[in-house]
Amino acid sequence: MRRKKKNDQRLKNKSDLKTNMNKRVARYKRGFDAGYQQGLEAGYKSFESYFEGTSIIIPSDNEVEYVKQCIESIINHTDLPYEIIVVDNNSSDGMKHYMKQLDGFVRYQILSHNHGFAGAVNRGLMMAKGTTILLLSNHAVCTDNWLNNMLICLQSNSSIGMVGPVLNEMNGSEMNELNDSSMDDLQKYETLSNQSDSAKWSDEEILSQKCLLLRRDLLEKVGFLDEGCLEGSYVIEDYCIRVKLQGLSLVHAGDAFVHLASDDKVIPDHEAEAASEKAMRYYTDKWNEDSYKSAISNLLSRIDAHQQDRLYERKLGETTFYPQAIAVKGLMDTIFWIEDDVRRPIEGIWDGPVIQLSQMDLKRWLFGPVLTEEEALFKLEIVQGDGQNNVLHGSICVKADGCMYYMEKGMKRAIVSPLAAEAWFMNMRSQISLPESQLHDVPDGLPIIGPVRLRQAL
Repeated sequence: MRRKKKNDQRLKNKSDLKTNMNKRVARYKRGFDAGYQQGLEAGYKSFESYFEGTSIIIPSDNEVEYVKQCIESIINHTDLPYEIIVVDNNSSDGMKHYMKQLDGFVRYQILSHNHGFAGAVNRGLMMAKGTTILLLSNHAVCTDNWLNNMLICLQSNSSIGMVGPVLNEMNGSEMNELNDSSMDDLQKYETLSNQSDSAKWSDEEILSQKCLLLRRDLLEKVGFLDEGCLEGSYVIEDYCIRVKLQGLSLVHAGDAFVHLASDDKVIPDHEAEAASEKAMRYYTDKWNEDSYKSAISNLLSRIDAHQQDRLYERKLGETTFYPQAIAVKGLMDTIFWIEDDVRRPIEGIWDGPVIQLSQMDLKRWLFGPVLTEEEALFKLEIVQGDGQNNVLHGSICVKADGCMYYMEKGMKRAIVSPLAAEAWFMNMRSQISLPESQLHDVPDGLPIIGPVRLRQAL
């Protein structure tokens, strides 16, 4: 049977050809735009979609062999849902090549330059998709039940903020001397030891930066690590203080065990000392020890356990300890006026001081109506005036002993350090002097701490 001859579909002239081409381009554009929009919407929806498991963040700086050992131990001794995120500080030891070999199994980012411990971890926190998050040293060698037992501890009580395991440090030669047989024996011993036992849990003032487990909602309340602290130990000490300010505890899980291969890397003493001194100076400037301990003590003594729970449940998180009547901005150019726990975008020109915050900090405040340029200027003039008309709002009171208070809505809020005052541009506010008895009668508000210092856009 012959096929029926179809009509000639060829275009008769150039005009038809152009018309047909335009129709094809239009269809392509409609399809492309629709696909782009669908992809954009899917991206937005998935950006804040998390999996029930743990994001394990491993920072690295020219330590590829340690990273290999660490990842292998996680794979061999972790049977719970997890993802591995490696953030490398622009190493030159073949890390990029190794990561490409694990592409699809390990999520990673190679930074363009060295952001330090805090910077690398913060980048990992941005990438994390788990409902729990674990910061892990690349020198860690995990054992059976290490993560299970830490999770049991963390989830046992909502008042627990972070959990750390038992850490057994071994130097490089000791780790190298462990052959397959001796390592197997060691792992068998740890399997017997790593049995969940709440009797081995204890509250601590501080935990090690080598291995830390926390919930995602804690990250959302406390925020990123302070990159101004530079060194890992000071970075985590700072974070521990901020967690305790939320009324949460730090727990050492004595039933979870992680080995640590000590760092054999030799750093010239003067470089190490200079870095350590700079980190210590920033940390001590941020946390005047007597001031912050007094502020925490006074805070916790004034509120009962029920109120502590309410404090933690508030969506404001760490911004509870930020001042009001200030101008801030996040990643975008929009400047917001913060007042009554609401962020109002300022329309027009703003000539006042602006504090840079992370998007995580910024989003804790509710979004409010637009503030006109005239309204914003009026509010700024109120808090930067001579203080006579608004003694108890927007001004600074400095006691004879040097202690500073921010007067806000009829309350006095202790400023924990000069660095915090400087970071919030309190030096531009009017200073008032009140008799000791009058200052004592002013109700206490929550203390004011310094904002996190970031060296990258987050």
